[in-house]
Amino acid sequence: MAAPLNSETSHTVRKTLEFVQHHRLEKGDRLPSERELSERFGVARSSVREALAVLDAMRITERRPKSGIYLRNAVEDGGLEALVLQADLGLTFDPQVTRDVTEARIICEEQALRLACRRRTDADLSKLHHTLQAYAATIQAGGDMAEADVEFHLALVAAGQNRILVRTLTPLMLMSRRWRERYFESDTIRRRSLDDHRAFVAAIEARDETVAATLVRRHVETAAADVRALAEQGGSAAANTT
Repeated sequence: MAAPLNSETSHTVRKTLEFVQHHRLEKGDRLPSERELSERFGVARSSVREALAVLDAMRITERRPKSGIYLRNAVEDGGLEALVLQADLGLTFDPQVTRDVTEARIICEEQALRLACRRRTDADLSKLHHTLQAYAATIQAGGDMAEADVEFHLALVAAGQNRILVRTLTPLMLMSRRWRERYFESDTIRRRSLDDHRAFVAAIEARDETVAATLVRRHVETAAADVRALAEQGGSAAANTT
């Protein structure tokens, strides 16, 4: 993933994306000039230039010589890194993107766990048990559950021995960083998550693909429902993804 942005660049990227959303700009639409964006957002032109460089790198915008700045893709149609950036900046996704992310995660993680049941090695099992113990210890100590949860799920996927699936699931998991902290404030959710994680490891150890696939769907869909409930309670950051 790209290095963290400084605060003013992050602010300018967020304001530019909000401008795109508010004005419902589509692929091929022209954005205001650097000077106009600088005046509109109340930031230095250098910050606008840096923000546009980030958006160019994410393939959201493009500069056309002697013409201007154009939207290359609507934010929802950009690459996965663009969605991670949007989530990191606290911008909400529309309901279809949220649904699509949930579906994509279920599809990818289910297939990864089926592969893990077939391909896992003793070393994979050892790592999973170690990660599971660390997860339980984090719960007991009241530590950062959000980060521990991502680490565990990526370890599950890695046991499938398919690096492309790991690279695909990583941004899908990173998109949820902002809401996970609030999500794991619930002791009930923390305990339920630990029970699910133990069941994941047991299914992979037993090479039971059917159980593993069923667990993935239930785990992700339950989390998605909980996040929607958080969003309805006023947690806008929680509304981003699952």
